[in-house]
Amino acid sequence: MNETGRNLFKDNRSLVGRLVRGAAIWVVPLLAFIAIALIWFYRTSTYKLFDDPLRSEITSLIAASETVLSPNGSRVLVLSRQPLDPRYQQALSGRYWVIGNLSSSGQIKRIVASRSLYETSLEIPENVARYLLKNPGAEVRAYAEGPDNNEPLRLVARSVILPNMNATPVVMVVAANSGPANSTIRQFTFFAIGLMIMLSSGLVIAVFAQVRLGLRPLFALREQVANVREGRNDTVLGDYPPEIQPLATELNSLISHNKDVVERARTHVANLAHALKTPLAVLLNESSNHTQTSSEIVERQSLLMKNQVDHHLQRARAAARGQMIGTSVLVEDVLSPMERTLSRIYKDKDIDFDIICQKGLHFRGEKRDLDDLLGNLMDNACKWTGNIVRIRAMILDSDPTQLSLSVEDNGSGLPESEFVEAVKRGIRLDESTPGTGFGLAIVNDLAKAYQGSLILSKSPLGGLQANLILPARLS
Repeated sequence: MNETGRNLFKDNRSLVGRLVRGAAIWVVPLLAFIAIALIWFYRTSTYKLFDDPLRSEITSLIAASETVLSPNGSRVLVLSRQPLDPRYQQALSGRYWVIGNLSSSGQIKRIVASRSLYETSLEIPENVARYLLKNPGAEVRAYAEGPDNNEPLRLVARSVILPNMNATPVVMVVAANSGPANSTIRQFTFFAIGLMIMLSSGLVIAVFAQVRLGLRPLFALREQVANVREGRNDTVLGDYPPEIQPLATELNSLISHNKDVVERARTHVANLAHALKTPLAVLLNESSNHTQTSSEIVERQSLLMKNQVDHHLQRARAAARGQMIGTSVLVEDVLSPMERTLSRIYKDKDIDFDIICQKGLHFRGEKRDLDDLLGNLMDNACKWTGNIVRIRAMILDSDPTQLSLSVEDNGSGLPESEFVEAVKRGIRLDESTPGTGFGLAIVNDLAKAYQGSLILSKSPLGGLQANLILPARLS
C-alpha cells in the first residue's frame, strides 16, 4: 500500500478511510456472529450425534435389567444381556457403563458395571447427582472425568426405579471419552475463526479497492484543479461520471468567473487611467506655462476627475455585489419610496406616475443597486417628461428567472441613432440640463454586473423607454 493509502486510515477526514471503516464496522461483527453461529451449530450437532448412542445404551440397560434372588434370599440386580459394543469389555477403552446407588456427592456405589471400568466406578457432578435424586426417571447429560488419567467423559445418566427394588432408585450411567469429539470441535472452531478473519480481511481490502476505484474520478479532478492552479491548464479537463461532471462544470464556471473578475478589474483600472489622462494633461499643461492657472480650470478638471473616480469605484462595487448570492429585495419596496421622493423633487411638473408592479416580485440582488437602477432611470424620465412617467415591473414570460423593469416618459425622447451614445459614460446629449452624463452609463454597468441588460427604445407615449432585464428570485 502506498503512502497515500496508509494515510487514508490515519486521517479521520479521509473519505476513503471513512467508507472503509464504515464497511468494517458492520462486516466484522456480522462475520463474527456468523462464525459463532456456525461453531454453536457444529458443536450442538456433534454432541447430539455423540449422545444418541449413549442414550440408546441407557435404554438397552433398562431393558436388560432384572432382579433375582440371591442365595441369602435378597434381591440383586443382574443383566440378562450385556451391551454388544466390544469396547465395554476392554479395560479403560473409553467406553463405560455402570449401574449403582447414587450419593448426593456424586459417588456411584456400583452394582453392575462394564469390564472397561477395571474395578473402578464413575463420579458425576454434585449438582447433577442432586437433580437425579430429586427427580426419579429424569435423564441428564453432563461432563465428568474418566478413570484413565482423568480422561474427559461425556455421559448420559438416568435415575430409574426397578421392580422388586423396594422403591429405591438406582442410577444408570453410560459414558464415552469425548476427547476426539472435543478435538474435532476445537479444529472446526479454529478453522471457522481463521476463515472468518480471512474473509473479513478480504472484504475490507475489496471495499478499499472498490472505494479507491470509485473515487478515482475525484482524485483525477483534484489533479486537474492542481494543474489549473499551477498554470498548466486553463480549465478542468477530463470526462467524468454523471455524479461528478456537474462539479467539474461548476469548477470551470468558477475559474471563468475568476478570470472575468480579474479582467474586469484590469478594465476598470485601464478605463480610469484613460479617463484621468486628459484632465491631468490639461493641469500639467497649465502648470508648465509658468502662469497663474485659473481656478475655474482647476475646479472643472478636478470635478471631472472626481466624477470619473466615483464612477469607476461604483462600477467595481456593483460588479462585486452582482456576484453575491442569497440576497433579494421586493421591487415594490423600492418603487413606492422612489415615487414619493421624485414627486417632491419635481413637484412643479405635477408628474403623473403610472406604476404597475407584479405582486411579490423580487429582484435577486442588493437593495442599494436597485435604488441606483430605478433612481437613475426614473430621475432621467422626470427630467425629460412632459407630465407622465409610466413604470411596469413584471416577470418575463419567456424566462421566469428574469424580470423586466420598464420606465417611459412622454417627453421629446431621443433619435434611435443616439441610443448607443446615451449609455456611454460622461456623454451628455443635452448640455442645457444639469447632470454629469453618468446616469444611464451607471444603469448599464449595473445591469451588466447582474448579467442583465439595458435596452433603450421609443416609447408609445412619445418619449424614451428604458427597459431593464434583471435576475428575479424564484419563489
